[in-house]
Amino acid sequence: MLILLKYLIIMMKQLLKIFSITLAVLLIYFAFSENAKADKACDAFIIISNNSLFEINLTVDGMPSGNLLVGKTKTYTVTLNGDVAKRVKVKAEYQDPDYIDPKALNFVTKSKIECGQTDTMYIAFTK
Repeated sequence: MLILLKYLIIMMKQLLKIFSITLAVLLIYFAFSENAKADKACDAFIIISNNSLFEINLTVDGMPSGNLLVGKTKTYTVTLNGDVAKRVKVKAEYQDPDYIDPKALNFVTKSKIECGQTDTMYIAFTK
């Protein structure tokens, strides 16, 4: 009976070692895997200046971003997923006094912006 108990203790220690090593390897793998890095998000910024004669309503990257008064400038934050550079799309919509329906123009940043970068966009509607 004593021999069986010693054998059982030795087996438990070996299983504990194997389990600990396996757990450590899995934790290291998931910590440094590409999936963990791809899920991280970061912010980029776009400065939009309204140099037009009309107040404009903005949609930045598909998200309604409010209005921008004549002669004003605002900074908008764009969230980038996985540290991937991309071009930011801006839709500027304004009420033209000669028409009932608002007019809209789509703009795209000059270059792809990355995490922490800033791009500037000047919007000017005239008659």
